Amino acid sequence: MVGYQEWVDFQSGLDTRQKANVINNFNVTNSNPGNVYWVIHSSKAFYQDFYDTHQVQYSDGSWAVHPDAGTGDGIAAAIAACKGGRNDSVLVMPGSYQLTAALTMAGKSSVHLIAVNGGGCEVGTVGAVLLQQTGNFACVIMESYGELSGFQLINKAGYPAVTAATGIWRPNIHNNYFHMVQGTACNIIAGTGSGFSHGFICNNKFQTWVGGSITTAINIATTATGVTISNNHILNYSGTMDTGISVNDAKQCLISDNIISDCGGAGTITVGIYMAAATGNILVGNRMGLPTGSGISGGTADKSFVQNFDAENGGATAIET
Repeated sequence: MVGYQEWVDFQSGLDTRQKANVINNFNVTNSNPGNVYWVIHSSKAFYQDFYDTHQVQYSDGSWAVHPDAGTGDGIAAAIAACKGGRNDSVLVMPGSYQLTAALTMAGKSSVHLIAVNGGGCEVGTVGAVLLQQTGNFACVIMESYGELSGFQLINKAGYPAVTAATGIWRPNIHNNYFHMVQGTACNIIAGTGSGFSHGFICNNKFQTWVGGSITTAINIATTATGVTISNNHILNYSGTMDTGISVNDAKQCLISDNIISDCGGAGTITVGIYMAAATGNILVGNRMGLPTGSGISGGTADKSFVQNFDAENGGATAIET
């Protein structure tokens, strides 16, 4: 990785191709990055300057900069340019992207979809890059070993924001801000089958955008294994949510340090965290601003729980079952 001082000292003497490579290496945190692709609104006043200083053609014939009309077309093109397993990154510049189709990483393992100016927050993101669904599809469809970080996402009512199909293992979804538009039988992050197995869903913020009815903020399906769900904040200010986090019959999941709240009763959450009985999962240090008896459902008494609290007596007593 190129350090800041090295970038400052040497960028002025490089040609366009070399300069783009240095800038790319400076921005990407992976120790051995593959190709780095940039996405920028073509309507931005600084678009041409950005294009001139960042555009470069890689040895595989692909181009580094992908202009976007504000519909997600440039993001989709950048993802399409990635090669599965090469550890490529797509860096999306600030702006609102009204998606006309799902952004799918299918067949592109180890791709990093990163929002520029999306870091720096312990939980969530400032949300300078917005992905909003305009049709009946998910915002992002994950692939194994993929990363999604730094985005503000607004789903369409009744449709999930992020999905992982069965067989999609070890994705990393972190530091995103999910504005929940609620619709019947809708999971904001939705796994099917073994999707999300051994993956990470951490440090995300979920907050009501449009009230109504919703199933879960995070739903892990029955055959998944070893998912880590940690340090997420789930705030339902209006409408009804069945469950904050549901792992169903999934096994060996760690669910820790999450905050789940109905915002003082402004909204409704029936159950904070749900898992089937005797599934081998562990819940540690979760805090739920929910009425007595609504914090946790399922699990095995004296085995599944360590220091989880609901709002009874201000969280004075840990939930055992």
